[in-house]
Amino acid sequence: MALLLAALLVLLTALLAVRLPAWASALLLGLLAGSGYALGVRSEALPAGALLLLGALAAPRLYLGPRRRKRPERRPPGPKRPAAAGTTAEREALSQRYEILEKVGLGGMATVYKAKDRKTGRLVALKVPQERFLGDPRFVRRFHREAEVLTRMDHPNIVKVYDHGQVEGVHYIAMEFLDGEGLDKLIEERRLSLRQAAAILARVADALKHIHAQGIVHRDIKPGNIMVLKGALREDGVDPRGVRLMDFGIAAGRVLTRLTITGARIGTPVYMSPEQAKGQKLDHRSDIYSLGIVLYEALTGQPPFTGGYETVIHQQIFQMPTPPKQLRPEIPQALSDLVLRMLEKDPAKRPGLDEVVRVLEGPWEEERELPEAQYLLVAVEAKKGAVRLLDLEGTPARLLSGVGSGAGQFPSPPLAVAADPEGGIWIAVFQHGERLVHRLSPQGEVLLSTGPYGMKPGEFLLPVGLAVLEDQVFVLDGETATVSRLDLAGRYQGRFGGQGLGRGTFQDPKALVAAEGHLFVLDYGNRQVQRLTPEGGYLSRYAFRRSREDGALRLLGGWGWGGQALPLRRGGGQGPGAGPLGAASRLLPPAPSGGGGPDEPGGAPSRGPGPLRRPPGL
Repeated sequence: MALLLAALLVLLTALLAVRLPAWASALLLGLLAGSGYALGVRSEALPAGALLLLGALAAPRLYLGPRRRKRPERRPPGPKRPAAAGTTAEREALSQRYEILEKVGLGGMATVYKAKDRKTGRLVALKVPQERFLGDPRFVRRFHREAEVLTRMDHPNIVKVYDHGQVEGVHYIAMEFLDGEGLDKLIEERRLSLRQAAAILARVADALKHIHAQGIVHRDIKPGNIMVLKGALREDGVDPRGVRLMDFGIAAGRVLTRLTITGARIGTPVYMSPEQAKGQKLDHRSDIYSLGIVLYEALTGQPPFTGGYETVIHQQIFQMPTPPKQLRPEIPQALSDLVLRMLEKDPAKRPGLDEVVRVLEGPWEEERELPEAQYLLVAVEAKKGAVRLLDLEGTPARLLSGVGSGAGQFPSPPLAVAADPEGGIWIAVFQHGERLVHRLSPQGEVLLSTGPYGMKPGEFLLPVGLAVLEDQVFVLDGETATVSRLDLAGRYQGRFGGQGLGRGTFQDPKALVAAEGHLFVLDYGNRQVQRLTPEGGYLSRYAFRRSREDGALRLLGGWGWGGQALPLRRGGGQGPGAGPLGAASRLLPPAPSGGGGPDEPGGAPSRGPGPLRRPPGL
């Protein structure tokens, strides 16, 4: 037992000896020798213990735990790199000729200083590239190419360049100092009127004419590259000398092609032309497309295409944007049409810059007479243009009223609209204590107001429907469930209907339509559409089963007459302004209506507003 214990102690000591310092190993081995002698170990084993002690002292110390990281050795400082933007060395290098006053801008690629030329005393803007780009020779060449391009330009709306070069590794461009704001900021803050936006872009278009005459394509037209000087904006437009086109860093032309990559997709995706997005060869018509994108954004407050990079590229190549007039109805038709022509996918179909300037400079007075023979009258939930005339392509041709307290405005969006044979436009609104039915001219002038708030004959509580048959106007009151007859002068002629479950009475009526000499009332509570004579006589009904197996009737959300008219629909989970509140289908050629026949339940109608299509034969 004593020998086994001694062997274990020797083994443990050997393991610890290689990890402990020399003095600790000697102490441990001394204790081991003393314990062995006390246990009666033979004297012959003492030389072996002495050898073990000497070996442990001579053995290298081993560290079996986690390795420690070595501290990096300090290296002597190497040669200085070119001065970075904003460094003292950079300022000192530039101060040989320019007095640096302040840093006025820091972009993604360069820093801009406000400085004073020591020779001429002229204020300049010094554009200095950031350090991380200086290692790219192509970037440096492109930086100086911008200055070379601008020195050749002589136009009041193109930023002037006075000098460019390199001082002690600091590259710079000295250009005229502009005290103003970028067009992107003005658009974002919605501080531009239509005339101001058009006037600014007219100056940019004129500058592009000068650029293209030099055989150069800008390739990066965007709001951030257009500057409007302080005090240049006027109520009726802009000072012609107060607009500057800047940043020609990626411009290309016949004399500069050796310094660029042919067909390179350089630019901002939102403002790229389709041919630029596809990497094709570009000419001046690409700039016209990009200018159309900027004009669209300046007029509507939003770009025509949005999304990620690939999404925008796909839209630029394959999709046409929503007409600007549909987003902002007060935009003149001439401007809206110009924008869409500038955004044609085929470069050959885009207008020239002479025409662009001519249209932008106006005048844009809307024609008093509507040029088309037929229009669709709709009411929408909007503060401006709550009543609109749409052409057969769905583009607003005229705005007739809005929500407000001024002339030609009403306190709430119209509940219903209709048109009479004499060209009068009837609208129904809700306003407690006031007249609820009005007749307007096609120009939006209020011709008469009738139907006071109340329950007496000729009065209404909630006029939810309007319809016209020849020289009679019919008003559906959703609260009393009655239909009142008026003549075109607004005089009361009689009424019919009322609350009930029988024929000729209604439960929660929602809509009223006139067609083919008959009246159609959407009886929501009874889940049917009743067909009536102008005097209120019941003729038949239209109802729709949920399915062939289920005899229950389907709830109806709208009703319209004419296969090409927008359905009369309200609600259905749509937000304000999402769809029409009413439409005067009589302005479109009548067509047979689909669905079940009289007193015969049939298939379900469309659940949402359908597309407005041009009727056959027009």
